Amino acid sequence: MLRITIHDSARELRIKLEGKLSGPWVEELRQCWRTASSTTAGRITSLDLGEVDFVDAAGQSLLAEMHRQGVRLDAATPLIQALVEEGIGRAGCATVEEQPAGSPHVSLFRDRSGDR
Repeated sequence: MLRITIHDSARELRIKLEGKLSGPWVEELRQCWRTASSTTAGRITSLDLGEVDFVDAAGQSLLAEMHRQGVRLDAATPLIQALVEEGIGRAGCATVEEQPAGSPHVSLFRDRSGDR
């Protein structure tokens, strides 16, 4: 089971996931993301994985696809961080930036080093 909550503001489209990103829920997330992202022109899109406790191979592929499309992936647990990094690493475009001291939260962003 996966709960998908969309928080839409003037600055950001934030998709929060809770549960398992696997099986039919992968396609459900893909559909939600594509529908919601059709209105994001110029805004940040982020995916909050803080409450995700499992990601299957299809889920990893979708996360890599979302990342390639510029979605910021926020992973809070070591297990999900590792799964995301593994999936994104295969795509060859990830950097990891740690949050301020005291926060176990890690965010993965598109590598924009060539944009500077």
